[in-house]
Amino acid sequence: MCSKLIVAGGGIGGLAAAFALRRAGREVAVYERAPAFAEVGAGLSLWPNATRILQAWGLLEAVLALGEPVAGFDLRRPDGSLIAGVSLAEFAAPALCLHRADLHRVLLRALPESCLTASQRLEEFQAGQGGVRARFSSGLEVRADGLVAADGINSVVRKQLHGGGEPSYRGYSIWRGIAPAVPGCVRGRNSETWGQGRRFGIMPIGQDRICWYATRNGPPDQAGSPATWKAELQERFQAWHAPIPALIAAAAAGDLIRVEARDREPLRRWGAGRVTLLGDAAHPITPNLGQGAGLAIEDAACLAKCLDGAADLAAAFRAYEDRRRSRTARVARQARRLGAIGQWAHPGLMAARELVARIVLRREPGALLKDLYSYEI
Repeated sequence: MCSKLIVAGGGIGGLAAAFALRRAGREVAVYERAPAFAEVGAGLSLWPNATRILQAWGLLEAVLALGEPVAGFDLRRPDGSLIAGVSLAEFAAPALCLHRADLHRVLLRALPESCLTASQRLEEFQAGQGGVRARFSSGLEVRADGLVAADGINSVVRKQLHGGGEPSYRGYSIWRGIAPAVPGCVRGRNSETWGQGRRFGIMPIGQDRICWYATRNGPPDQAGSPATWKAELQERFQAWHAPIPALIAAAAAGDLIRVEARDREPLRRWGAGRVTLLGDAAHPITPNLGQGAGLAIEDAACLAKCLDGAADLAAAFRAYEDRRRSRTARVARQARRLGAIGQWAHPGLMAARELVARIVLRREPGALLKDLYSYEI
């Protein structure tokens, strides 16, 4: 049975949902609030749980051509010495890192332009037994059989369904930058360096580019500009191991991005009737596991599977939510916990953190990662 669905939000989650739903025989119209369908940001990780889906969709080859395969992950101290390392060789599907814009472009090119409308910010919706009506800031009103909200952590649809409230700040800020590969960068391996209330991550993202990120503890809403951010980061990480200082120096100050580590508590229910949530609108997550895009892709695949051939749209939406709530809540909790541990600043806790990391990652990295990476829709 074909039905028309509105997807609110044209980011990675929204485009993935549109692609998957079209494959399941649904008519889809995507509405994006920005003036054009373009992704901002820096790099991201796609682990085997996500690349397995992209492979099934026939998109993995195009994504791999733009990114950098990841063979393993290293955890280091500020002097460069290794705490522990993990290999990803045992997983059948590849892991890779790439620029957000490159993944977004692959998904965008897989969709017909006729289903994409920009400059339309969703303001409210009404839903009933016969369908939904969405009203946009331009005055446009669209009627459809159902609404899939992929409109981010500050989702308008989520707010209308569940009320307002700001996302929870987790005590640290994150800076991201893109730099050309400099001497000392290792191809095919990600790394994260743990310091005292600070971290620095290095992710090769293909095409001789490196995405790096830096964190530090502190209150939210701190003043500053990209130029002052770069100067601050250079000062804070100048004594850390190579190639960290060189990567900060090589990044254009105007391209730096600063965000606060925020998420929300899991919802007991996501949608209602012919309305559901997807991606950050349903389960915003701190970036510590690199699973934001991966969970959104999982959502899209699961939603399409539940809708494939379903006559009762509302029942299919509830089945999708039932299958996704536990998984996404668990991963979000793991990401929050890992971020908190990585930001520890007390010397005693930092020593315990290293000891546990060495023991656990040496003994059973496969068991730790299996729940994340071997997940099947």
